[in-house]
Amino acid sequence: MKDPSKATDEDIKALKEMHELLYSFKEKMKPYEGISLNSGRTIEEIAKRFYQEHLILSAILEAFVYKEKYSFSDLNKWVFNYVENKFKWDLSVSYYNLCVAKLCNISLLKAEFQDEHDCNPFFSITEEGRDALRQQTFANLAQSSLFNYQASSLNKQIKRITIASVVVALATLAVAFMTLLK
Repeated sequence: MKDPSKATDEDIKALKEMHELLYSFKEKMKPYEGISLNSGRTIEEIAKRFYQEHLILSAILEAFVYKEKYSFSDLNKWVFNYVENKFKWDLSVSYYNLCVAKLCNISLLKAEFQDEHDCNPFFSITEEGRDALRQQTFANLAQSSLFNYQASSLNKQIKRITIASVVVALATLAVAFMTLLK
């Protein structure tokens, strides 16, 4: 709004609702609560979780490139055909459902039921979801998370190689020192 003094009661009400929604957002969404270096999880596990989550969120949004509305079961089929088999076996159903719920909570997806007795919701993408899809927000996050995950795995291998190199160097020094003493 260019001139806030011309705000109508409806505009003010909408702003208050948005403020309340944003304020309650911090309580609703604590996606990485309990994850820290002191939580007993390794850096590799944390990096892997971020990668998994962002890839799933990206895959769910990608489904809406092809179709406007999905039943929950059809969305699941599409997503699990999208991701590689190795990835699927390392993912729990509850974690996947949490990702779908997260997209609904941050208003990128909208869930609707046919009637009050329906147990299978239909999902459609919101305008904010379309923007996130166009900007490839979650795809970029997945790619960054994959890089971090691979870097953490690589760091572990580099440490092992370094330790092996130090052991070989010490053994070589010991042999050289023994040779000098003879």
